[in-house]
Amino acid sequence: MKKVYIVDDDKDIVDSISIVLKSAGYEVKFQNNEENLIENVISFNPNIIILDVIFPENDTAGFEMSRKLKSDNRTKNIPILMLSAVNEKGIAGFTFSNRDRDESFLPVEEFVEKPIHPDELLDKVAKMIK
Repeated sequence: MKKVYIVDDDKDIVDSISIVLKSAGYEVKFQNNEENLIENVISFNPNIIILDVIFPENDTAGFEMSRKLKSDNRTKNIPILMLSAVNEKGIAGFTFSNRDRDESFLPVEEFVEKPIHPDELLDKVAKMIK
């Protein structure tokens, strides 16, 4: 069974994404903050990480977490799908997209705006873990 690790502070988003993924046969685990991220990811050993950008205590936590994950030899090869409503809500003071992905600013394999249609989510996850 393929495993998905979700890092998002919005319980409703986590619940809806989890339902979609579990119904497609994925094992899902999540956390809602950046605490012990590397250790938790290593312990679960996911095939993919779904990561939010903004957390209540830190507007750039998602960027920081993606950099931390990609700089650790134990987690650097796990693909990251970044999901965020930052651009839609206009709360970051800037916008970004898939074209901004790089090793320093946005070290993720995919960036997708929330909300994401369930079929699109499943398609992206399946492609990213093959």
